[in-house]
Amino acid sequence: MMGKEAKEKMNIAKNITSNSFKEKLLRERASVTLEAAIILPIFCFLFMALNGVFFVFSAQNQVMHTLVQTANSLSLDPYWNEKTGVENPNVSIILQNFERSITQDKSFSSTESWHKNETVSSGVLEDRFYSYFTGDGNKLSAYTKLKKLGVVGNMELSGTVNNGDLTLVAKYKMKFWFNLFKTEPLDLSQKVKVHLWGLEDY
Repeated sequence: MMGKEAKEKMNIAKNITSNSFKEKLLRERASVTLEAAIILPIFCFLFMALNGVFFVFSAQNQVMHTLVQTANSLSLDPYWNEKTGVENPNVSIILQNFERSITQDKSFSSTESWHKNETVSSGVLEDRFYSYFTGDGNKLSAYTKLKKLGVVGNMELSGTVNNGDLTLVAKYKMKFWFNLFKTEPLDLSQKVKVHLWGLEDY
């Protein structure tokens, strides 16, 4: 039979072991909580910063896509205005009016002979760009969409004609979606160059 004193010693030893285990478990939990408190904010910051960079890339992609569509569309204007009117001066106007009759927006083509100048008139260029950017040519919708993308102020659009080539440039400022350090907006510029259709002397 185990003596009373021996049982008491065994109980004390068990209690010490149990308390030691509990203390160790509490220390580990506290350590995990501390690590989570340090790592989680850093992870969230990096995630939001990376998401902000992707947001900039997405906006640039949308602007470039619209710029390419605008340039391709404008490159066809000389054909409408010159080649289709060789035999009959009214043919191009009739065809363009027909095209306009089947589209909601009237800004996807122009009877203006802008290609005979060194620069594209701002009215023709902006109408065409915003028509492709929003699908309906509504400039207010375009400004609202640009603002949501992070574009600050107005976008500067310009177009030049040289040796039968059309060059379009879009310049704008863009802020980061997640701007913890209050950095200045980015100065961005995108360019597209296409050849004008239908002008033999070019």
